[in-house]
Amino acid sequence: MIRQGERLPEILAAVGLLILALPFGGVTPWAFTASLVGSFLLLAFALALTPKLKPMVTVRTPAAALALLALLGWAQSWSLPAAVVRLVSPEHARLFTEAASLAGREQGAMSLSLAPALSRSTALFFLAAAACLLSGALIGGGRRGRRLCALAFGGAVLIQLLIGLPDVLAGRAMIWGVEVPSAPGRLHGTFVNPNHFATYAGMVLPCLFAWAWWSVRRGMEEDKGARRLLRIAPPLGLWLVVFAGLTMSASRAAMLAALIAVALQGALLAHHYRRWKLALTAAALALIGLTAGLWLGLSRGLSRLVETNPFDVSMGSRLAAWSGTLDLWRRFPWLGSGLGTFRDGFPLVQPRTLGRDWWHAHNDYLELLATAGVVGVLALLVGGVALIRRLSQNFRQGERSEDRAAALAALGVVVAIGIHEALDFGLTMPANALTLALLCGLAAGVATDVGRRGGAPRRE
Repeated sequence: MIRQGERLPEILAAVGLLILALPFGGVTPWAFTASLVGSFLLLAFALALTPKLKPMVTVRTPAAALALLALLGWAQSWSLPAAVVRLVSPEHARLFTEAASLAGREQGAMSLSLAPALSRSTALFFLAAAACLLSGALIGGGRRGRRLCALAFGGAVLIQLLIGLPDVLAGRAMIWGVEVPSAPGRLHGTFVNPNHFATYAGMVLPCLFAWAWWSVRRGMEEDKGARRLLRIAPPLGLWLVVFAGLTMSASRAAMLAALIAVALQGALLAHHYRRWKLALTAAALALIGLTAGLWLGLSRGLSRLVETNPFDVSMGSRLAAWSGTLDLWRRFPWLGSGLGTFRDGFPLVQPRTLGRDWWHAHNDYLELLATAGVVGVLALLVGGVALIRRLSQNFRQGERSEDRAAALAALGVVVAIGIHEALDFGLTMPANALTLALLCGLAAGVATDVGRRGGAPRRE
C-alpha cells in the first residue's frame, strides 16, 4: 500500500505536465489559480509520500532564490509609512503623492509596488515555481518518475502540434472554438501567442536529443547495424517533427535557440567523452532540422529568420522597448517598480515611437530588472548559477547513463530558454514557467556517484 502511495506524486506530476498548457497556456484566471494550487498540492504529496527527502538538497539554492523573489513581491505590496517609502524608493513616494493630490485626498500609507495586488499574484507565481522545482527533485530521484514525466511532456507537445495544425492549414487563429488575436497561418497550439507555443515546444527538443544520445549509448555494446538505427529513429524523428512545428510558429528566437542548444549539447558530449565526432553529429542534426523545417514548414518561419536585420520594424520596436525598460529601472533601481507591474510602469517612460500598449518588455531579464530591481536580478543570478552547476555535476558524475542524459536534457532546455527569453516573454505563461521548473527539478534530483570509486563516473 505504501509502495503504491509513493507513485502518486509521479502520477500527479505527469498529469499536470499533460494538461497544464491546454487552457490557453494557463493564462485564464481559473487555469492560473488551478496551476498554483496544483503546484502546492504536488509538493505536499511529494513531501508526504516520497521515502527520501534528500534530493531536495540538490535544488535548495535555486528554490531559495525563487522564494526570495516571492518574498520580495509580497514585501513590495505591503502598506508602509510614507517616510520609509521615501527613504527606500523616492520615485514610488513621488508617484503616490501625485496620485493622492490628483484625487484630492490626504496622503496615507504607501507601498513599493505600483500595483500591490499584481505583485502579490506574481509572488505566488514564483512560489509555485519553487514548489515545482522541489517536487521535481523529489520525483527525479528515481528513474520511473522521470520516465513517466518525460513521456507526459512529450505527449503534451504532440497534442499541441495536433491541435494547432488544422488552424495553420485553414489560415485561422482559433483555440477551443474561440477566435484569438493571433497571426493566422502561424502554429500556436492552445497558446494565444505563437511565440509562447514555441517556448513550450522548444523545451522538448533538448530532451529528444538527450534521448537519442542515450539510445545510442545503450546500444553500442548490445546492438548492431539495423537495431541501432531502430533505437535512434524515434527520438530523431520526433525531433524533426517538433522542429518543423517551430518553423510553423514562425518564431525566429525559438528556432535559433533550439539549434544553439543542440550544438551545445553535442559539444558537451564531445568534451566529456573526448569524441569530437559527437559535436559534428550535433551540428549535422541541427542542419538536418533546419532543412526539414524548410521542407515541411507551412508558414513563413524560416523566411522571417532570414529576413531579420537590425533595421526591421520588429527589432526596432524591441530595441526601443528595451531602452525604455532600462529607463524604468533607473527610476526604481534597487527593488524595482513591483513584481508584475511592467504594464503599469512602462507608460512612464514609453518612447513616443511605440504607439501601442506594451504588456511586457520582450526581454524577461530586463523586465525582471525593472520590476524587481538589482535585488531581484541578483537572486535570479545566484539561483541560476547554482542550478547550472548542479546539472553540470549530474552530467559529469551521474550513476547511470540515463541519469547523465537527464542532466544533458535539462542543460539544453536551460540554454534554449535562456536564449529565447532574451528576445521574448514566454516564461510569463504559467504552462511554460512551471514546466521548466519541474523539468529542471527532475534532472537535478538524480543521484551521482561522488565518493564512489574516488568519484570517477561510470561510463555505461
